[in-house]
Amino acid sequence: MISQLLNSFIIGVLFVDMLERRFPENFRDVLTEVTLNTLYFYSKLQIYFARANKNFNVFIEANPFLLKIKTELYSIIKPKVVILTQFIKNGEYLNIENSCNCDFTLFSWLGDDKNCTNKKIIYYLNGQILDEQQAPTEFSDIKFMLIELIIGENKYKVDLKTDDYNFYLVGNKFTKQFFLYYLKQILHINNLINEDDKFILKIIDHDVNTIDVEFSDKNDSIALEKNGYKVLITNHRDK
Repeated sequence: MISQLLNSFIIGVLFVDMLERRFPENFRDVLTEVTLNTLYFYSKLQIYFARANKNFNVFIEANPFLLKIKTELYSIIKPKVVILTQFIKNGEYLNIENSCNCDFTLFSWLGDDKNCTNKKIIYYLNGQILDEQQAPTEFSDIKFMLIELIIGENKYKVDLKTDDYNFYLVGNKFTKQFFLYYLKQILHINNLINEDDKFILKIIDHDVNTIDVEFSDKNDSIALEKNGYKVLITNHRDK
């Protein structure tokens, strides 16, 4: 079977080559005409199927029974959101057996571009698992111009969005425990950093306001909103 197809292909190539050699001018004219006719025919088919698809959708939407079938079929075949669930304690990952003792739960799923991973931070879930219907997808419209974490004499630049991940989701709260996770798991800095260290955060926000905050309590946080953010920290100073 394969040898027959290969032989047919070779014969076809040789036949076309013979025509081109014996009738070069006529061959080019015929090839040009065939190419134009093919493109014209393809364009007509596109227009026809686009109209047919539009009319078919109108017909379905006008029929409640067919619309219900279409909706149910779409719910079955549409791509599912795959969510990675991770439990974090003192900047380290916990297994699910110890998840009730975590500082926060991190939910991650690929965005529409299939490259950047959206990351949602949830506190106080007590080991519950977030399903795809609960996955929050509302993005914050703000972007901080600078986030710098200061621990002792060391300074670390914090990026809440890169080509690989995005933390700019509405409702995300950034606590001392989050930044401990960020240092250990994203920047891969483990030496001489623990939860008892003093964390000072310097922010230049989207309105070019400079804010220095010192995390003095585990509940202190910076919370993202749709068009802004809230500083929920007892020790902070606006500049």
